[in-house]
Amino acid sequence: MVSTRGRMWLGLGVLIGVLMVGLAACGDDDSAESSDAPTVEEPSATGRELVEQYVTLLKERDIEGLRSFLSDAFIIQRADGSSATKEEYLGRLPEIRTYAIEDVTALQDGPVLTVRWSLIVDETIGGQTYRGDPAPRLSSFVWHEGRWCLASHANFNAPEASATPAAGG
Repeated sequence: MVSTRGRMWLGLGVLIGVLMVGLAACGDDDSAESSDAPTVEEPSATGRELVEQYVTLLKERDIEGLRSFLSDAFIIQRADGSSATKEEYLGRLPEIRTYAIEDVTALQDGPVLTVRWSLIVDETIGGQTYRGDPAPRLSSFVWHEGRWCLASHANFNAPEASATPAAGG
């Protein structure tokens, strides 16, 4: 069994790898797609808007909205060691009951916006209940076809120790 700290490092490693692949795909290409990325004046404000949009789409279980919002290269890494690609994720969305976004910090480098944030959430993922204290998140957005798309997301929310799996998860 992997410790919480081990899962966090694993998640960070996966996220860094995904970011490197995404940046390598952009490479030295001088295409209009990369050069058209806006320079965000307040990255943290833009980051907050983007993570709010993401969580709202999840809460509403808006699969078509998420399909458009998530990059085709999207991958999620969770604190429990599980991960999913875009299609896998869309097939098993979490059930979010309530949430609050906190402590948003973002940095931009060309067509990439990296957002560190915390989420207080009452949710069920794969039958496991999660809720409580703010849990850190790390998301990367890539400018693609005139808009920001979520390329990767790391969720460091550990499940409740006494939680009982929900039906249908």
